[in-house]
Amino acid sequence: MILYIVDNKINVIYKNKVIINSFTSIIDGYIIQKDRFMNEFLNMIKKEKIKGKLLGDKLTILKESYYSISDLAFLESIFSDLGFIKIEFRKINDFFDREATYIEINKNYMIINLDKGLYLDLYYYKDIPRIIEYFKYFMAKDIILFGTNKNIPNIKIKGFNVYFMDNRDTYIVDCLLKVKK
Repeated sequence: MILYIVDNKINVIYKNKVIINSFTSIIDGYIIQKDRFMNEFLNMIKKEKIKGKLLGDKLTILKESYYSISDLAFLESIFSDLGFIKIEFRKINDFFDREATYIEINKNYMIINLDKGLYLDLYYYKDIPRIIEYFKYFMAKDIILFGTNKNIPNIKIKGFNVYFMDNRDTYIVDCLLKVKK
C-alpha cells in the first residue's frame, strides 16, 4: 500500500487501484488530529474492503520535500499504531527530472521542490510568479508546474520556460502506479 497526502485528501494505491478520500483530519497536506485521522483511515479501509495480513502490512508513504524529521516521526507513529509493521518513506523528488525545477501548486498551498522543499501558504502568498522570482537564483531555467490548483495553466513567469503537465492534478499518483512494489 502506498499513501500520498495532498490538500484534504489521502490517495491510497492498493493493488494497482487508486482510492481517493477526503478527510476532515487533513488540512493543506497536514494531519491535524491523530485520533480522528486514525478513525477516518480505518473507516476507509473497511469501506474499500482492504484486507490486512496477520503480522501487519508494509506501507510506503510518499515523503514531501518539506517534511521535517518530526513530520516523519508523527506519520510513523500514526501508522505503527494502526498496525503497520514496515513503514518506509519514498522521496517525492525521485519522480522529478533533475534538469528542471518542479513546483507543486495545490488549492491553498504550494511547494517549491529545491534541495529542500519550501512550503508556502497561498493565503499569505497570493502572487505565485512573484514568489517564484524571489527564488530565481536557485531554480533551473525550466519550471514544471503540477498540482490541484485550477490556475496552473495561466501562470507565466518572466525569464523561465514554464511547463505544466496534462495530468498535473494526478501526476504523482500516476507515477506511484508505475512503482514496483
